[in-house]
Amino acid sequence: MKFAFGTLPLLSFFSDILPLFFSLIAIVFVLYLCYVFSKFMANRVNNASRSGNIKIVERVALTQDKGLVIIEVCKRYYLVGFASNNIEILKELDEADLNISGSLQKDTFFDVLNSTLKSRWDVKMSDAIFRRADKTGDAEDKREEKK
Repeated sequence: MKFAFGTLPLLSFFSDILPLFFSLIAIVFVLYLCYVFSKFMANRVNNASRSGNIKIVERVALTQDKGLVIIEVCKRYYLVGFASNNIEILKELDEADLNISGSLQKDTFFDVLNSTLKSRWDVKMSDAIFRRADKTGDAEDKREEKK
């Protein structure tokens, strides 16, 4: 088949590009279903553990399998140490000793993304400022050496 210069055959569009377009739509649809399913499961798990008697206030990992947790059980606070084969209450804490904000706000994905991008931008800007200051400092040092 010979075609005029600059024209694409209609058969090529339907045989090459259209399946690619449908594959892309299918992938986006599957990703959307995964997102919806993960939100559903997260809500289901959170609703199952909302009795209000036990809350994890703060958690810190010390190593891969060891860490510390501050938990609240029936309005009393405990410092708990855990390892892969051991869990132990280390100390009962007074509420006055804790630094707990009144309402712990859960950040959305976009809040975390924006703060991360902003902090990376701040780091880049501060690096540029320090480099500029370092260059001017080197130039001033050379001038002083010449005198």
